[in-house]
Amino acid sequence: MSPTRIFLTSGILSRACTRGFWSLFFLRLVTEFQLEPFQLVLLGTVMELSILLFEIPTGIVADLYSRKWSVAISFVVVGAAYVLSANADVYWLLVLSQIMVGFGSTFVTGAETAWITDELGSAEEAEPLILRRAGYQLWSAVAGIIVFAGLAALTSLSLTLSVIGVIYAAWGFVLMAVMPENNFVRSAGEGWRGFLRMLQGGWSQSYQVRPLRILVIAVFMGGLAKEAIDRLDVQRLVDVGLPDDIDEVLVIGALVAAHSLIGAGMLAVAKRRARGSSVVPAMSILLVGVAVGILLLAHMEVLALAGLGLILQGGFFLTTIPLVTTWANTFASSENRATVHSFVGQAEAFGEILGGIALGALAQFTTVPTAMTVSAGLFLLAAGIASTARNHWAGA
Repeated sequence: MSPTRIFLTSGILSRACTRGFWSLFFLRLVTEFQLEPFQLVLLGTVMELSILLFEIPTGIVADLYSRKWSVAISFVVVGAAYVLSANADVYWLLVLSQIMVGFGSTFVTGAETAWITDELGSAEEAEPLILRRAGYQLWSAVAGIIVFAGLAALTSLSLTLSVIGVIYAAWGFVLMAVMPENNFVRSAGEGWRGFLRMLQGGWSQSYQVRPLRILVIAVFMGGLAKEAIDRLDVQRLVDVGLPDDIDEVLVIGALVAAHSLIGAGMLAVAKRRARGSSVVPAMSILLVGVAVGILLLAHMEVLALAGLGLILQGGFFLTTIPLVTTWANTFASSENRATVHSFVGQAEAFGEILGGIALGALAQFTTVPTAMTVSAGLFLLAAGIASTARNHWAGA
């Protein structure tokens, strides 16, 4: 298989599986485990803490040794974690599964983008493909949630989540066999000396290049806000009240599929207009849209309107993901590209850890809508920070 086809296929499969998994997993936590808001958010905080701890080492391993093997290992580890999540029957096993998900996901952060960029030869060649894949991923997310929600309605949540994990891990083994790595050049230095040199280079680029610094701060603010939404959105819909005459799996599946469709529409616009410095206003507008959706979800007591809020915030946020990747890719040097992407991921993870603890406690001791309102304010702040990058784009 060609690098382009592998990159596209991997993105389509991973998004279909992850979208199906997380939607159904949180429904299981709310309906079968009946976890409290703080317990829900704590699972995410544990996962993000593992990401924070492993993000830089695994990113540098990808730059020093192999991006191909980093990507393949990620799929295998995360797939195994999904299977554990599906079959866990006590809270500590759920915690362990989230640590595994966090650890496994760090192997792919930045490595996949760095791999395809090197295989194609330049960031300019890779940028259209990254946006193209993101478009396919939005459609595959819709297909994934429809297929897996349907399977869960016919069988059970645990069985469906296990199937997703097996598919995910199996793709990792396929990548080990078919993924080429022809243009990878190990960065200067080996062992711990090379590790430290590359760490210094990634830090320098991420925080001394002005647009990258702005991106890191904006992503951090979004991370502060994001955890309360990711972990409490299903809880909020259950609190509003799901219909009694329709399987709750199908209701959640329909809402998640709808916000992926919104994301597909937004990405189509972004692909036409978000090039170069125009990425900045596009990012700012999308973050404002996320905040508006969160406010609807938090304060509407009618399921249709709360569901609309979920659709809007999810669709807008999904569209920011390829823009963050493109933004970071534009200013990262080839030898430290995976490390820079890892720094961006680290900023989001650190924000989610702090925000998860604070907003989870706020939701536990006040209400879920209160925590979501604070989250919306943080996304608005992130939009304002991101908007300042346009004046510095050309001179960086």
